[in-house]
Amino acid sequence: MKIVIGLLIVVVLVIGGILMLPFLINLNKYQDQYKPLIEDVLNRKVQLQDIRLTIWPRIGARVAGFTVLDDPAFGSSPFASLASLDIGVKLAPLFSGKVEVEEITLRNPVITVLKNKNGVLNVSTIGRTGVVAPKTPSRAPIPSTEGPLKILALLAVDRVSITGGTLTYRDQSAAKPTEYIVQDMEILLQGVRLGQSPTLHVGMLVQPLNLTVKLDGTFGPVKESTDIDAINLQLALGKTDFTITGKIVGRNASLNVNAPVINTANLPVALPLLQPIDIKNLQIAANIQGQDVLLQRLSFQLFDGQVAAEGKITSGSETLPFTGKTTIQGMQLNPALNALATTQVSISGTAGANLSVQGRGFSMPDLTTSLEGTGHVAVKDGKIEGVNLLQEAFSILNIAGISLDHAKATAFSTIETDLAVKEGTVYVQRLLMDSHDFQATGGGTIGFDQKLNLAVNLTLSQELSQKITRSSPAAKLAMKEGRVSLPLVITGSAQAPSYGLDMKSLTGRVQEQVQKKARETIDGLLKGTTKPEDVIQQGQDLLKGLLGR
Repeated sequence: MKIVIGLLIVVVLVIGGILMLPFLINLNKYQDQYKPLIEDVLNRKVQLQDIRLTIWPRIGARVAGFTVLDDPAFGSSPFASLASLDIGVKLAPLFSGKVEVEEITLRNPVITVLKNKNGVLNVSTIGRTGVVAPKTPSRAPIPSTEGPLKILALLAVDRVSITGGTLTYRDQSAAKPTEYIVQDMEILLQGVRLGQSPTLHVGMLVQPLNLTVKLDGTFGPVKESTDIDAINLQLALGKTDFTITGKIVGRNASLNVNAPVINTANLPVALPLLQPIDIKNLQIAANIQGQDVLLQRLSFQLFDGQVAAEGKITSGSETLPFTGKTTIQGMQLNPALNALATTQVSISGTAGANLSVQGRGFSMPDLTTSLEGTGHVAVKDGKIEGVNLLQEAFSILNIAGISLDHAKATAFSTIETDLAVKEGTVYVQRLLMDSHDFQATGGGTIGFDQKLNLAVNLTLSQELSQKITRSSPAAKLAMKEGRVSLPLVITGSAQAPSYGLDMKSLTGRVQEQVQKKARETIDGLLKGTTKPEDVIQQGQDLLKGLLGR
């Protein structure tokens, strides 16, 4: 019995000793040894309130009041803080003198990412081991081959997690400062070892967008550098799912993004659309080379058509310079235009286009001043709803008694034109429009503000020209080679276009007819085939033919 009691006393003393270890062992004395190492890795000043040994639920250490100060160029407030940082180690290796980290848990982190008025982020100098940090952070920070992931890999951590906390992004570079807050953060990283591919899970809620974000997948294998041979991730932004694959080598990266369907109503950004649209079978292939983002392929289906694009964007300035080429095939034009704007005039048909553009910035003021480009647009088998060009021509000539198939529409087989864009104006060149009853050619300008200034020559068919000249003697003024050819001027705006005759051009045609008749008369007088009294009669006949009286 005494032996049993003795053993129990020993067990109690051992357990009591173990329980007293966190109070007996003071880890704070190691701050001076390890804090400089952490500050060197992060390139930030660090504050620690307390470090304690833990024995439950696992042996390890708990750091309370862990704070990372911000870059002095951005202020003296904290960049990041933690309620606690728990590090758990494996028990068995301790008996052989080895320390193997099993789990690292960050609880309730509070992180603030700032972009100052110059457009520079406060994260631009984090983790620059072995590189002298500039006094003023640059837009494109010098890449580091080391960082937290390498440290975790060397420690062979089984599990790294972040629970709770918030991440605030504040942009002070815009005219109207913006702020986004990430709440309910849930991040889990497992299997961080050299040569292995860790698994990643991320969950969060983004405000004020009220957008849920989930990210799951693998990347790796982990190396001593920042290179990643394979990225395989599934991203869910609200109701939209994306598949992301690629790799990273130094400052260069190649990424592929795919999404089966994107409804614009579910996107976190507001687009200039009157109604939601579906973008189907999105495929993106891009290369990032330093500050340059090379868009090798962007393709998707939109309004039953196929859109393909390629281009380049260079970061490092407030207004990003870009170049791009876009090809559109088989797109239904009417629903596309209805999604963009409501106008009195709409166009239907199957559209195709080739466009090449360059510019700086993506806001409307930036595009108005910088966007330049050329292209070609064609629309087949369509209709212009809300206006009938023939009706407008008949109204100008006071023609009555001729019925039209569509009083408020213009059917066409083809509309095609070359385009040039410069300084907020679209220059329409070599416009051609074919219809059953007419052909229209011309050109002009369309402003980004939708103001119109077009000159269109409307040439009617021979059959329709004959009907018009019988109904309206004034139409004879517009006759050219047996057809009525009306020089129309279209002004106003896309919402309310107005139509008129180019009187200068029309007067020139009348002069041509009079000059031609005069030459014939003079030739007749010189040759003796025309008598002087006949000249008066021919002049009267000419006026009757032109004016109908």
